[in-house]
Amino acid sequence: MNTIKTSDVKWLSVKNPSKKDLEYLKKTYKLHPVTLQELLTPTLRPRVEEYDNYLYMVLHFPIYDSKKQLMKEIEIDFIILKDTLITVHYETLTPMRKFWASSQVDVNFRKHNFGETSAFLLCSILRTLYNFSSEELEHINKKIDQIENRMFKEKGSEQIVEKISLTLRDILDFKKAIRAQRIILNSLRARGEEFFSKKMTPYFTDVLGDFIRVQSTLESHQETINALSRTNDSLVSNRTNKIIRLLTIFSVIVFPLTLLASIFGMNTQYLPIVGHKYDFWIVFGVMILATVSMLAGFKKKKWL
Repeated sequence: MNTIKTSDVKWLSVKNPSKKDLEYLKKTYKLHPVTLQELLTPTLRPRVEEYDNYLYMVLHFPIYDSKKQLMKEIEIDFIILKDTLITVHYETLTPMRKFWASSQVDVNFRKHNFGETSAFLLCSILRTLYNFSSEELEHINKKIDQIENRMFKEKGSEQIVEKISLTLRDILDFKKAIRAQRIILNSLRARGEEFFSKKMTPYFTDVLGDFIRVQSTLESHQETINALSRTNDSLVSNRTNKIIRLLTIFSVIVFPLTLLASIFGMNTQYLPIVGHKYDFWIVFGVMILATVSMLAGFKKKKWL
């Protein structure tokens, strides 16, 4: 448990709270037993709840693991009192770590982000987290650009289909992590007005605006990847059709030649041309003439 304190606001940061930590929070800040129980382990359900002397909020933020190429959710619990903000987390979250480090060493940073109430500090932290989420979406944007460039060079391929599927998985995982946050932030704004004052409404609205920006970018990425998927399907289908058409033309050409060769290969007593001095070249010439004629016909019909 670590603490940063200004003249107006106190920030407690707790990682993996122990029973001793929870006992301290219970005695010092009169936290409800339900809240204390929730803090013991991570929870899957984001929410905001109002108690007598504090607000309790749970949010999840998506973090992209570049090594595993997977999106994972990291939970942060916020306990919001009038002049104290308690944050509880179970894994290290880069923007929170940087925000804490800057708050420790930079007086101007504290002055700018802590404000006069814990609500102001909360809004500063949330805006930092949503700015980080916007940066996290950049890896999806880069993947989309790579897919688009490769797709039109390769004219559709199985590798592109795989990359589209992986990118779509990242988008869906991101949406899953933040899907309920708009409702939570709207509820926070309404309850924050009652708990603090209407002076804080613009700050809560700014946080909601940052979230909407992230959500809009995510929706745009999903629309783009879906459009690229449809385009790639068309390219793959067109490529397959060309291959099938070439194989069909090849079969049409080979079939009469095979039939002709089979006829002149029959073990019968009388066959035309057979026995002639130039019988091989005559049959071969007929095959070449038939092949050229069929190719010319296909070319005229624009099948080639």
